[in-house]
Amino acid sequence: MTDSDPLAGLRDVCWDQLQHSYGTADDVPGHLLAMQAGSWEDGTYPPDALLANNIVHQGTRSQAAVYTVPFLVRMALDARLADRHRFVSLLVAIAIGLDNNHLPGGYDPEEGRAGLAEVRGEAEESAQWTAEASDDEERARRRGICEQSVIDAEAVVRCYEAVQEALPDLAVLLTSDTPELRAETANLLAWFPECAGASVPLLEAFVARETSPGAAATGLVALGLLGARASVPFVASHLDSSVMELRWGAAFALTRLGIAGPAVVDALTQVVARPPERTPTMPFLSGSYTGLAVLALAGTPAAATPRTVEALFAGLADCTAVERYVDRSYLADALFTLAFPGEPTDPPRSFDELGDVQQRAVRLVTEGHIGWPYMATDALGRWGIPTRHSELLAYTGIAQGGG
Repeated sequence: MTDSDPLAGLRDVCWDQLQHSYGTADDVPGHLLAMQAGSWEDGTYPPDALLANNIVHQGTRSQAAVYTVPFLVRMALDARLADRHRFVSLLVAIAIGLDNNHLPGGYDPEEGRAGLAEVRGEAEESAQWTAEASDDEERARRRGICEQSVIDAEAVVRCYEAVQEALPDLAVLLTSDTPELRAETANLLAWFPECAGASVPLLEAFVARETSPGAAATGLVALGLLGARASVPFVASHLDSSVMELRWGAAFALTRLGIAGPAVVDALTQVVARPPERTPTMPFLSGSYTGLAVLALAGTPAAATPRTVEALFAGLADCTAVERYVDRSYLADALFTLAFPGEPTDPPRSFDELGDVQQRAVRLVTEGHIGWPYMATDALGRWGIPTRHSELLAYTGIAQGGG
């Protein structure tokens, strides 16, 4: 390897002494080399997915993840390599885990730091617990539990800070020659509020010149997640855009900036009923315009209107395809949250006593049109409605030929 090789020094890392989600991290160099070679279509899974599964499995950042950051950064900046947005996407995962765990509110790095301080304190206090073990084997087991909890908490903070340190270098990718890479870079900047002072003007300039609707919308969402009030005029100027993606991005961002008037709700509601086509240039929530719109509306009191409810029904009717499973889940959860708020003082005694919207929602589940959304069991239980499918069939009258 030469100094111009982004993987220079790869073998200098003691990977066999580091851990990831499946054990020793000695397989990490092979995945990085495959990513550098552009072997995206070789085998069952692309190398970035294999590496992500190991070092940030289901969003859990491992001890080994932080050591991959310098190599991923250099590969992302190497114009000789293809599909560089995949390197940036993996850096996002290393920094924050799964984005759905932090949306619609954005990332708060202080939570990770506070968690680490708490775990370290608990580890120090556990000395007595470890000492009270009945034998050496149990004592070693307890010591291992404490040490691993510290390693895991340290990984959260170290991964985030390692990626944050690279932001000034990576920001240049906002002007790269591929919209996917530009969009993924905007996505990356969105998760570092402590860098908002530098990121906001870069993102505003990016949105102003961006020709890809999805990428420009991603920049607007990023501005909202950074929470800089100074960007409100710029974001709001896109709320009446002729491009749906820009209206959606502006509306979402404004809800994060404390603005949720009728025009904002209207823009989000339009997307719920009929979202733009998914493209790789909008990476949030795996490209789910619907999911982000629903999450924004869920925290907006003005959204609890008949029009929003009808948009949810329309959206559900329009997303029967398998590839829209994620959209369907967000829509169905929002519908049941709105249709069955809180706990009723006088629970309905029969299906006929439910309101029209409630009956329609229950029928969607009972007839199997939307599966069984996460919120349905909780909502129906609170309202005294059966949660077993066989009982629900009888409750609605569908078992007797419909009702």
